Amino acid sequence: MAHQPFPSTNASPVDDVDRTVSAEPGHPSINAENLFRRIPMLALDEGENAVDRIAYEVLNLLMTGINADIGQINLLPKGGRVEKVCIVKDGKPWLRKDMNLHLLDPTKGFTGMVMETGEPVVTKDIWATPSPGLHNPFLGLYPSMDPQYVEAIKKPVASMMIMPIKRGSDVFCTIELSRYRGKPAFSQIEKGPVEEFINRYGSLIMDYILDIKNRTAIRIAHQKLNVLARLIASNARVDYADAVAAYRSLSSADLGIAFFRSGDRSGPADMILVAWNGSEVKEVYFPEFIPSSDSILLDRTDISYPFEGQAEDRRMDRFRERVQNYIGIRKKEQRFLLDCIDNIRSYVIYPLHMLNQDLGAVILASHRPQFWNYLHMNPFLSLYNALLKSFLLNERAARHLSEISLRIHNPGFYCFGALKAALAKNYPAALMDNAVTQSLSGLEALLTELHEQVDILKFRPKSIHLPTWLRAFFGQKMAHYPELEIHIDTQADLPATHLTRASYEQLETIFENLFANSRRAIQTRQDQEPDVIGRITITLRKRKDQIAITVQDNGWPYPLVSGRGQPQIKGIMKDLGGHVRKYKTPYRLYLAFPFFVSNPKGDKP
Repeated sequence: MAHQPFPSTNASPVDDVDRTVSAEPGHPSINAENLFRRIPMLALDEGENAVDRIAYEVLNLLMTGINADIGQINLLPKGGRVEKVCIVKDGKPWLRKDMNLHLLDPTKGFTGMVMETGEPVVTKDIWATPSPGLHNPFLGLYPSMDPQYVEAIKKPVASMMIMPIKRGSDVFCTIELSRYRGKPAFSQIEKGPVEEFINRYGSLIMDYILDIKNRTAIRIAHQKLNVLARLIASNARVDYADAVAAYRSLSSADLGIAFFRSGDRSGPADMILVAWNGSEVKEVYFPEFIPSSDSILLDRTDISYPFEGQAEDRRMDRFRERVQNYIGIRKKEQRFLLDCIDNIRSYVIYPLHMLNQDLGAVILASHRPQFWNYLHMNPFLSLYNALLKSFLLNERAARHLSEISLRIHNPGFYCFGALKAALAKNYPAALMDNAVTQSLSGLEALLTELHEQVDILKFRPKSIHLPTWLRAFFGQKMAHYPELEIHIDTQADLPATHLTRASYEQLETIFENLFANSRRAIQTRQDQEPDVIGRITITLRKRKDQIAITVQDNGWPYPLVSGRGQPQIKGIMKDLGGHVRKYKTPYRLYLAFPFFVSNPKGDKP
């Protein structure tokens, strides 16, 4: 990056801490009373929307109180997501979710000084050329920053103050306030009221924000686990890319690789890799993947848990060489994996082991060196990780039981039929013996029961009255999301005899996707228009031999994350014999489900 620091004196910005004299008369004050009246109302939004709005109110209060131009709240928990929660510039929110600037490195720059000392930092000019023998920590950091962030947030400012928020002696959050170049630098006069406010209320406010973020994290984990739960003990394939979404959204890892072991426990394993780098995610199939003797993928190794590593160590070099020389994957996938590995500077591996079963592993990684403290899982991600292991173990058990029972069932009935035919032909008298017939009946009953057990491990379509099911489904959503208005409008007579053949799992997958999309669209609009109330309308009509359902909301378009939702919906609708269409003006989704009219007994004809 070619940007040069602004010309300045040779004084170190650190030497100028608290030594300037205020050029403005009077003493600023910060009145928190109105803020604490508004916080409970803002919290009703729930989720990230509430976090954004509360953070904005806090920054706006502080910036107004000391005449700052730019404010930032940085959340820096060890073992959790390190991120910029909010940036306000000229009184308006600047940081958006699609900017991909949230993750930061709290160990460098002036923030690193605050983290190390636990003391506030106030500078005259962050761009100042340091005196001989001294250094400006910002000048060493800014070339690695995002150019958009530097241009909009750092380039126009000079004076800055960073205030730590602590639990005991541990700094878990900082508030950063800046003034534009040309204005008087911050002094003790401005620092005093900000420091007093932070000491009195900072931890309380951030704990409140963290509580909202934690509830959001539980909801994300709950949604992901719900999806997994619908797939366990069924013949449906686990969506591994979706399973790692929680690691991506709830950790400080900006890249990572998840290994999921598939196939038989004995012999070479078929491995499914899900790698992510920023917003890009790829799923790669590795057949006959043989882990090294000391690999963390093997449950029998004595590797500490979790395992910390860094770039170009023995494990990373060995894995990179394997990917580079492996001929069983496509070139595009190979390049993506190599790019992920080459960008890793530090990582933590979490083995997915349970009950002596090596199910795989998850690598949470960063392009920042020695970032281990911030790659450890927070409590909610640890809970998700523990439950994911249980689901993977159940999925493996269900698959193996299904394979074993099928192997026994088909030849078992074949042999049983041959045995009965041979007895009838060569020893007809034996069939008159009660002991023989009871043994044969017992064997037949055992094989029949085994056949029924195999059937348990499959999706079972049922005859479902869609209006009733939708009311129950969205009734739960209304209870969990009271801030949304959800309306179900039935515009045709759909009696209880009009039924659709589907499984609950298929319907839940479709409408969970649609509901999540509507929520994101509504949040996108509320980011710009906070007073808008989210509204989702589900309309049902009858069209010949189909039930037509339209889902529409009052949100705005948003950037796709994985792009997997609509293809998944289309695939399920195709399996059900229906179809889905998308309309843009206004945006809505139209789904057509085939139905049949049941006979008086309620059975499918």
